[in-house]
This record gives sequence, C-alpha cells and structure tokens, in this order.
Amino acid sequence: MGIWPVILFLILFLAVALAVAWNARVIVPADHVGIITRRYVPQHPDRAYQHVNPHNARGVLARTLSPGVHWLWPVFNSVDCVPRVHVPQDMIGVVTALEGQNRSGRGRLARHVDCDNFQDGVGFLLGGPDGAKGEQGIQLRTLSGGQAYYINTRLFRVEMRPRTYVPPGTIGLVQAREGGVRPPDQRFGRHVPCESFQDGEAFLAGGGEQGRQLAILGGGNSYDINPELFDVITVDNVAASREGLTEAHLREISIKEDYTGVVIALDGADPGQEADGAVAPLVPGHRNFRLPWVFLENGGQRGVQQETLGKGPSYALNPWFVRVLVIPTRVLILKWHNKQQSEADNYDADLGQITVKVQGRFELSVDLWQNLQIPPRVAPALVSQFGGDSTPGHGGLGGLVDDPAPMKRFVRDVLGVAVTGYFNEIAMTYSVFEFLDSYEDVRKNLTDRVKHALGKWGVKILETNLGDFEPVDPSMLEALKAELIEEMRGKTLDQAVKNAEREDIIDKYLARAEARRVGLEIKAEVEALGRDNVAMIRIVREFAGFDVPQYIGGGGDISAYLSTMPLPAVQDLLARLRQLRLDQQLTPGSNRQELTSDDAGKGEVPTGTEQTVSTADLVGAAHDAADGEAESLNTGEAYSPETRPRT
Repeated sequence: MGIWPVILFLILFLAVALAVAWNARVIVPADHVGIITRRYVPQHPDRAYQHVNPHNARGVLARTLSPGVHWLWPVFNSVDCVPRVHVPQDMIGVVTALEGQNRSGRGRLARHVDCDNFQDGVGFLLGGPDGAKGEQGIQLRTLSGGQAYYINTRLFRVEMRPRTYVPPGTIGLVQAREGGVRPPDQRFGRHVPCESFQDGEAFLAGGGEQGRQLAILGGGNSYDINPELFDVITVDNVAASREGLTEAHLREISIKEDYTGVVIALDGADPGQEADGAVAPLVPGHRNFRLPWVFLENGGQRGVQQETLGKGPSYALNPWFVRVLVIPTRVLILKWHNKQQSEADNYDADLGQITVKVQGRFELSVDLWQNLQIPPRVAPALVSQFGGDSTPGHGGLGGLVDDPAPMKRFVRDVLGVAVTGYFNEIAMTYSVFEFLDSYEDVRKNLTDRVKHALGKWGVKILETNLGDFEPVDPSMLEALKAELIEEMRGKTLDQAVKNAEREDIIDKYLARAEARRVGLEIKAEVEALGRDNVAMIRIVREFAGFDVPQYIGGGGDISAYLSTMPLPAVQDLLARLRQLRLDQQLTPGSNRQELTSDDAGKGEVPTGTEQTVSTADLVGAAHDAADGEAESLNTGEAYSPETRPRT
C-alpha cells in the first residue's frame, strides 16, 4: 500500500475528531449559567435525586457551567444557558429548593447548608462537613440585593422580595413565624441575638420562639430579613396588621418640655397582691427600657415603674412591652367653675362651680382657682393609684399615651374631695353673716386643707384663689341684705345703749366730784365766815344773778319783786315765812294778809296792806337753802325745798 491511504485515513480521522469536538463545544455567554442534562446513562440510585442529582447520573445535574467555553459529549449531555439570578438593590432573594432531603424539623423552613449562596448545588445536596444535607422547601438563608448569583434554576427557585425598611423616627415590630412554642404564661418569645433578625439560622439554633419578639428594629435602616421567617410591622404596613396597632404606636417616643413619662411595664415578674398600688423598684442595665430582655432578666416587675423618662432624646421602645403615660410637671391652674363642652378633656373637667348651702337654706356659689405642680418623682405614685396599667381603652398595647384620665381622677378624688369636704363642714357651723364676714379665714383654712391633702402625695401647692360668694337665687340676696341691715341696726342700737350707759356713769362721777368740790368750798367758807354770813353771801350772790328791775315800786308792794324771783326760791321763802309765823318768830298784824304759795306762783300779792319780812327771816331761809344745796351736791340728787326738813 502506498502512503496515500494512510494520509487519507488521518485526514478523515481529524475531520471526524474536529466534527465531534465542534459539536462537543459548549459556550456559556456572559451573565448566564449552563444547566447540564445527561442522557443515556444510569439513573441515580437515591430516590431523593430523581430530578436533580449531585453526580453524573441521568437527569439534571446539580453542577452548572459558568460563562465561557466548555466541552461535553454532545450525545450524552445537553446544556441550557439561562440568565444568572440578579437580585436588585433594596430587594432580597427568597430561595426555595426544588430538590433535596425531606425536612427533618416541624417548621416550614429548611435548615441551612453552606453552599456558597446556593451556587454550589452539589454541596447543597451532599451536605457539608457536619453531614447535614440540603432540604427541600423554603430556605432560611436569603440572597442579598445588588448582586448576581450563578444558581441552578432547576434546583433552586428565587423569589424577589423587598428589603425591610423602617423609616426614621419609627420602629419595626417583629413576629416570628417559625421557632419553638413559647410557654403560655409568656407574652414574648425568648430573646436570641440574631443580627436584628437577619440571621434566621442563629435565631432558630439559639432557641428562638414563635410570636412577638422583645427586640425591635430601629428606624432609618433596611434589613435583609426573611419574610417567610419573620413578619415585620412598620408604619408602611401597620394598617394591614391585626394587632390593633396604629402608626402612633410605631413612632419613637419623645417627652415634651414640662412633662415626664411614667413607664408602665406590660410584662415582668408578678409584683404580688400586697404591692397593689405600689411602684416597681429601679432595675439596672436596660437603657431606659430599650433592652426589655435585660429588664426581665434582672427581675423587673410588671406595672408602674419608679424610673421615669425625661425630656431629651427619643426613645425607641417596644409598644408591646411598655406604655408611657405623660404627666404634666408644669404649673397647673385648676378651676372650679361651670364647664363648657370644650373643657371635657381638661384635668379639672370634674370640678364644677362650688355651691354651699348655709343655714340649710341659703345657697351660695363661688369660683375657686388652685395652682399646683407635680414633681417628676411623684408622678409614678399618682399613676399607680389613679391610672396605671388599668387605664382602659388601649387594648393591652403600649406606646406613648396622652391620657388625662389618671390626672382627672387624682384631681377629682383628692383635691376635689378635700375642697368639697371643707365647704360642707363650715356650712354646718357658720351662719350666713359669719360665712361672709370670715372670707379671709375661709380662704386661709381652705388653703391649709388643700396643702394637707396634697402634701401626702408630695404635690407642690403654689396658690389658692377664692372668688366672691354669690347667691344662687338672686331673690335671696335681697332677703339676706334686709336681714343684714336689721342685724347691723340692732348692733348699732346696742352700741348706742352701751355708750349712753357709759356717759351716764361718767356724769355721775363728774357730779360727785363737783359736789365734793362745792361742799369743801362751802365748808371752808362757813368755818371762815360763819354760817349766817355765808348764807347771806349766797343769797346776795344768787339775787345778783337774777334778772330784776332796777326799781321796784308800788308803795311797798313786794309783788313786783317776787315776780322777778325763780319759783323755787319764792316757794322756799314763803314756806320759811309760814314756818316763822307758826313759831311766833314773825308777829302778824291785825291788818296783815297771808302770802300763799299759790299767790306767789301766780305772781300776785294782795294789795292795800304793807308786807314786812325781817332780815332774820331771810337769813334763816338762806341757811336752809345753802344747806340743801350743799347736801344735794354731796349726794348727787336734785335739791327740792319741799323735801328739806324743817327746823
């Protein structure tokens, strides 16, 4: 044979080899992955790998071809080039394994197997060093956004879900859909560190439990959280939740100026019945209730807490765990007056105008203003006693609560009762006039009563202002005024009588003093001059003071003279003359007529007969008059000639 047959054979062989090689060449384009299917070979003996197998058995292979040129026997292998899996930014990929072992646990999610983000299908099916093999179903691990993955789409299905975003100033609440079953007496699942619920494997491996979680998601962040493992409630989807939550519950808590936040723990150790109304003690380490699991681990009790929240930074708190009730620390002005409908939510809404029934029939109304201030340290005790976790209308939820009910109950049951009790007491003991006259005492005593009542709670009392008392029935005012006028008139008359009695006493003392002075003067004159001379001097002195004419005529008629004398003096002189005549001291003539007191009183004297009165008679009468005057001055009684004893 020649060389040509050999050359021809070689050429034919090369041609066949080139043809086979050309057909065995597989080019996987960029951004694609090659999925291999084998034919005409034995099937994998493991029934778990009937559709996708980790070896070169018949069917779809778990391994894939990366972009580039690959060589496969064309008869036994076929390659489908599919686009690689790209997870957009702000999205995550939820992976479901279409092949693998049956799930060993009771949950819906398959356990995690290290397989290079599901790009190593063989490693997923055969398992890692620990011997754990991949399981069918939804996987715990997710694919992060903004990346591409060379994943065998015949082994894994990837569903795009948005990342969990919590807006700034808000929080996200988490409920676990998988995990252990928590005990029935626990409100929350066990806390497990798991990178803000982004590591589902750590959550389940650490004993995470289903249900509400103590940890929250802070605002202003996005989280790669598997939505098949956790439900996250944010302000964007709160309306669709069935937890009774609102957007307000999911906002960070800020305490305004002049307020304090009283914290009510909705979970914790039982404080016991003996601690009813008490305030739970301080618990360290929980950073103002931001770490509720620390609060519980350190023995925190359920109920009103001694620690309060002040003005400052915002507090990201779990509304399932705590409720914050704001209490004002500014100066409060509480008013007792007729309220309007717009004042129904005021702290003093239950304080109406004060009506006092005095003496059982007079109704007086008055307005009252009370200024007070509640220190922050006092607020928990008030909430514990008058509101606390029993405040209705919140459905067991927390968050920031601006509920006036506890303060309204405190104002009504402490301050209102103290004021009402005081006015009821004084209404039973005071008359209307005493009530009105004692206005300042009423205000002062009321202030003391309020200080005593509120001082027990540590509340600062600043000022108590009492308005004017007004009659409820205006007609009562007129009757009250008339009664007041009569009473005041009676008081005036009583005082006038007292003044007259005092003046009478003064006059008596003055008369006695004057009598003593005159008596001493007369006594001195008698001792110095003699009785007769003093009597004559007195008569002359008295006569000198009479208004008498310069000349008395009538031919010795004394009628003109007598008419000028005072009647008492004339009567005394005539009485003395009659006594002298009876005593034979005065000798009557045959032609004389008797001068009577009646005649003297009329100013008439019988005429035609001469009347003669001796000097001795006049001196004797003067003696009697002087003695009577002195005696009257000594005794303070008026002198009367008729009562003078005759000598």
